[in-house]
Amino acid sequence: MADHQPTSHRSVGLRALAIGLLSIALLSTSSLAAHADDLGAQETAKKDQIAENAVTIKKNQDALNRAAEALKASQNALASARTDLANKQKAAQDAQAEDTRMAANLAVAEQALTDRKSDLAVAQEAVTKGLANIAAQRDQIGAVAQTAAQQNTSLLALAMLLNGGFDTASLNNQAQWTSLVFAANEDAMQKLQAAQVQLDTAQAAAQKAKDAADAAEAEVATQKAATAQQLETSQQAQATADAAAKTVAAKVSANQQAEADAQAALKKSQDEQAQYEADLAKIQKAIQDEIDKDKGGGGGDDKPAPTTGTFFQRPVPGPVTATFGWRKPPIAGASSYHQGVDFASPCGTPILASAAGKVTYAGWNGSLGNYVVINHGIIAGNYYSTGYGHQQRVAVGVGQTVSRGQVIGYEGTTGVSTGCHVHYNVFKNGTLINGLPLVS
Repeated sequence: MADHQPTSHRSVGLRALAIGLLSIALLSTSSLAAHADDLGAQETAKKDQIAENAVTIKKNQDALNRAAEALKASQNALASARTDLANKQKAAQDAQAEDTRMAANLAVAEQALTDRKSDLAVAQEAVTKGLANIAAQRDQIGAVAQTAAQQNTSLLALAMLLNGGFDTASLNNQAQWTSLVFAANEDAMQKLQAAQVQLDTAQAAAQKAKDAADAAEAEVATQKAATAQQLETSQQAQATADAAAKTVAAKVSANQQAEADAQAALKKSQDEQAQYEADLAKIQKAIQDEIDKDKGGGGGDDKPAPTTGTFFQRPVPGPVTATFGWRKPPIAGASSYHQGVDFASPCGTPILASAAGKVTYAGWNGSLGNYVVINHGIIAGNYYSTGYGHQQRVAVGVGQTVSRGQVIGYEGTTGVSTGCHVHYNVFKNGTLINGLPLVS
């Protein structure tokens, strides 16, 4: 019995040790399971947050694009309205200048009419005087004729000769009187003829003056009508210019509102960009954690760089539509840094793994939509991972090992996207780089 005691003690001790080890293992397994559950819950929460952020980002991007379009349209409308206003103001100024010119022409025409009326009055006065002069000359001739008829000096002289009742002196006196009578009558006729000529001249001048006055009056009427029409045109041009000025004022107000909207959208976009960069930093940290973990476990195998071609296979056959780096902003101050390369192909095109590796992420990732990350391990001394965004459908799962050229999903336009393409990321030692030079 005594010989078996040590053996019994050893058995008890071994059983106790086994039980202890089993307890530790069970506790460790329980702890790992709990940790796994916690990680799973965190992963689910993160995916939900990413999905929610994706909706917000899409809204902010859409708002920014709409604001940029509204601002551009408003600026174009304002420029057009200002050009229209300048043209209409010029037309109004030209119309006012024409008003001034035509008013001056009307004043000249009215002065000419006044002058012609004055000339007509003078001419009519000359005609009146001529008529009076003619009447006076006719009266004088009538008086001479009446005197001659009453005295009839020629017949009296003949009678005196026939009757012998005269002497030489009387005859001479009568002859002299007769001569005087005829001379006076001839002078009166000459004056009458001269007065008639003067009257004819005055009447002709009066008619000419009347014609000139009538023409001047017609010109004044024409100028008045043209001036009235021009005034109406000028008033219309000014009213049009005033309306254009109001339009410009409205466009200025609309432009200011569009600028305010664009700035608000820009602020949202900048906030979204900051959030996106924070999320990306978390992704990069997760990759860095894997790098550190691999290094802690021995570092993994260092695969040599390819001797032919390039590091990575092209994910889809389509062309490059956006390069790595700063992108042209839709509005001033809205620049964003494009942290990948976009390859465009039709939606549904199979997306191929750029190199062999292990899937470390497969699911929704905010603005990148359905997203896959493949860890390719160490290549030529550097740790590489690749990411594939905007997928229509993911064809792999986390932890799955894939080979170069294997289908990992299908091209789409999920997340913040303006068309079917693959957003392609390359991480070198956990840092995003321009992967285009590494892609065949």
